[in-house]
Amino acid sequence: MRLGYAASRRGDHLSAITYFRDALFYVPEDREATIAYWNERRALHDQQAPVDSTPLESAYDRSMRLGYDETQARDYQSALINFRRALAERPGDYYASQAVRNVTAYIAGEKGQSLPSLEAADLTVASGHYSGESAYDRYMRLGYAAAKERQFSQAADYFRSALYERPDDRMATIAYWNQKHALISSSAGTPAQVDTATYDRLMRLGYDATQRQHFQQALNHFEAALRVKPGDAYAEQAVRNVSSYLQR
Repeated sequence: MRLGYAASRRGDHLSAITYFRDALFYVPEDREATIAYWNERRALHDQQAPVDSTPLESAYDRSMRLGYDETQARDYQSALINFRRALAERPGDYYASQAVRNVTAYIAGEKGQSLPSLEAADLTVASGHYSGESAYDRYMRLGYAAAKERQFSQAADYFRSALYERPDDRMATIAYWNQKHALISSSAGTPAQVDTATYDRLMRLGYDATQRQHFQQALNHFEAALRVKPGDAYAEQAVRNVSSYLQR
């Protein structure tokens, strides 16, 4: 926060946004950081008036995204439908095939069948924060740290976020499914905890997309967060602000 305010006083709105965004990553519902972040975004927009640069999403990418989100929500039947759609778009695809295999196992597990073994994920990673660290690297680092502490739900959430950054990343894919397996095997994570993790993830992803000027994508994330927490002041503020960027 201190570095963000210093950058703001210099008129360096882009750096200030980055610092306040980092603060929100650690404390997602901090009022001071939220206000400061959106004030700096507004100041930057007044200077540059950037346009939305959300990339087009392929049918494969959309199906994989929906499948992962439904897996996080434990809606395995819907996830299986979407992963199969992705596999139809790219027959033999490693990521879609792995997803179909794992979700099918989760559905079978609900009927008492055992889960299949998975490729091991290396959990050795530095725990420090790095200046200029990419969103992907940050999510992977935090995911590995949570995994080492056996915080399976949190680790899966971070690896899911990493997959938003790099949908076809093998390391993030392996790590994500390992944590989902561990979570299901341990029966950890109540529905309330899942909802909180989902809200935090969607807000983080919305802020990340806003940073990249993918405003339509950011709006989708913030609106999804609002569906998880109806009436949430932070999600409502984010929806209003990003909507105003799209109208310019």
